[in-house]
Amino acid sequence: MRTWFVLALVALLSLSTPLVRAELVLNVTLDYDLDRNHVVNQGIINDMARELGARLGQPVRLVMTQNAERVGERIRTGAYDIVVAPAQLVGLAMRYGYTPVARSEKSTRVLLVGKRSAGMKSLEATRGKSIVLPHRDSLVSEVVRGEFVAKGLSLGRFYNRVTHVTSYGAALYALEVGQADVAAVKQEVFEEWAPRNPELTIVATLAEVPLAGVAVKNALDDALKQRIRLAFTDVSGKMQARLQQVRLHTLDPADTADFTYISERGHFTPEVLPGATIVTAEQVKSLMAQGVPLYDVRRQSHYRQGHIPGAINLTYEMNSPKEVDYDDALDRWDVSRLPKDKNQPVIFQCNGAECWYSYKAARMAIKLGYKKVYWFRTGLPAWRAAGYPIEQGA
Repeated sequence: MRTWFVLALVALLSLSTPLVRAELVLNVTLDYDLDRNHVVNQGIINDMARELGARLGQPVRLVMTQNAERVGERIRTGAYDIVVAPAQLVGLAMRYGYTPVARSEKSTRVLLVGKRSAGMKSLEATRGKSIVLPHRDSLVSEVVRGEFVAKGLSLGRFYNRVTHVTSYGAALYALEVGQADVAAVKQEVFEEWAPRNPELTIVATLAEVPLAGVAVKNALDDALKQRIRLAFTDVSGKMQARLQQVRLHTLDPADTADFTYISERGHFTPEVLPGATIVTAEQVKSLMAQGVPLYDVRRQSHYRQGHIPGAINLTYEMNSPKEVDYDDALDRWDVSRLPKDKNQPVIFQCNGAECWYSYKAARMAIKLGYKKVYWFRTGLPAWRAAGYPIEQGA
């Protein structure tokens, strides 16, 4: 009887006690053109977090930072429920279990800037010069690296010197005083400097991207995600004006398409490979019908889970970093299993454009002297999307 009385009392208390909603962890990361420790900036972000908690009806714990590298590590482990950050971090979050729900209404163009007297009018004209970029983890530096990777270029080899400084203004100052030939900045930063520095001019425009965005963890309830989207995109006029001070501006609803470019650039393989022909699924099917061998260079376990019928598993063991300027001596690959005749065509494939195994295998084959190298860059996902069959097992 006593046990039943206790259970009944607990049930009664639970009905009379308001449900306490779980705390949401909100990360706000400022890009390197803002002062994280500035009292006004801190006040705006704190007010935004309080307003968000009130709109959602549950506690919000703010984590404010300017250390993009550390935030990236925390995003990979799912430490935050909501991320408000420059576009490159929202793009990173997309690859680790987050979905964008809002983006800054304003975009920015990433520019390469030089001096008029130098006469540079294209990206190629900057080859062999010295370049200065803002912080390594800034939005601009991420875009520049991503654009160079897509073109199959290495910053360190393209320029004779690459220097990073702490802020965007410092990059233009270094250019102005002759410490570099080229500077990479946001368009609005250049526009602030240009009237006072008529000698500065735009050499090349690399890309246009959202300034910032909001991403939420996929594991959150769909209804909560929608409330978060509304809380950021339907704010008071007063708060909108204040958000402009921290470069968030008005926030519009967003989805993955808004951040696909910045999510893929730099993370995906180059879009070109000198010495190789990049082929589609349809072309691979035709080549294989003509007897051209297709090498699936993924791990054997991945090959067994599903592969293109007739593909030969020849695993490329990658220890080098996923970047254009890598040392293939760190990797292992049994090239003795490739055709002895280097005039024979060969195809290399792995798990899509983000998979570096086939890029490095194709590049190694070119280095070894193979004359007809085909790189199936989009790999197994493209084969599936074309409706072609997949085999399992060894």
